[in-house]
Amino acid sequence: MSSMLRSDGDLSLVMAEGDSRNQQCPGPNEDNIVAIDSDGDLLIQIHGQHEEPTLYYQVSSTVLQKSSPYFDRLLDPKKFSEGVAFETLLKGLRDSYPDVTMAPAAALPVIHISDVGQLPMRYPSKNVITHFFDILHDTNSFWAMAGSLPNHIALLAILADRFDATKPVLDHVTDQGWIHAYKEIKENKKDSNQSSLRSKETLWRQRIFAGVILGVQDWVMSYSRLLIDAGSERWRTASDAELNVDDDAPWWYLPRGLEGEMVLLVPSKLSRLTRARGVGISPRVDPRDY
Repeated sequence: MSSMLRSDGDLSLVMAEGDSRNQQCPGPNEDNIVAIDSDGDLLIQIHGQHEEPTLYYQVSSTVLQKSSPYFDRLLDPKKFSEGVAFETLLKGLRDSYPDVTMAPAAALPVIHISDVGQLPMRYPSKNVITHFFDILHDTNSFWAMAGSLPNHIALLAILADRFDATKPVLDHVTDQGWIHAYKEIKENKKDSNQSSLRSKETLWRQRIFAGVILGVQDWVMSYSRLLIDAGSERWRTASDAELNVDDDAPWWYLPRGLEGEMVLLVPSKLSRLTRARGVGISPRVDPRDY
């Protein structure tokens, strides 16, 4: 029977697999373990979105601590009780097996993480979470892209921000040549009539969002200019119902005050657009709200 470290948000506590809060969640088995590192000493349990199953990602605690300050703090026995508990569980495995790598994966300590960041509900989480942990472990595993390249990078940025791992994700994006790919998409598609304005805006916003989180100024500046020049559907729509976008996607509410700054940069253009359409500026885009 596995022991579990349950992390609800940033708080964790040791619980047995049979705890009443875990009755509806299946324990780790060969069907629901995703082996990021087959020699890993830790399982991270994450509930799937919609009807996706609960999965356990087998990872190396050492690798996570080196690549993510979040996991470094969580698993450090000198800083948090969770780290003490994790070390205690590992000691038990070392007493039972010549080497922890010889223990069956289902017997490893488990951390349940209930908050993986603001991943939009419409996108399956397994592919991007698997890729994120692969990045931290610097593996060359095949991974399935979650939608388009801009969408996938934006989803990776959400996880990188949540788990304080922007550097390895940015390094990976750079090594893959995706910064150049972003520029090619911008140059080839910005004047295309093949996609709707909304589709274009979604792509622009995903690139801006990823640029803000990962610290790529070129993405932020280039696509902010396109968005300001075209005008955002969000800025001139009176209600969320009229906008009809994925409102849980964080790129529709650009972080760190950027949304409000862009609204302030285009007051005259925005005013002309709203008068022409007979639509008032929604109070929810008041720059003071950002």
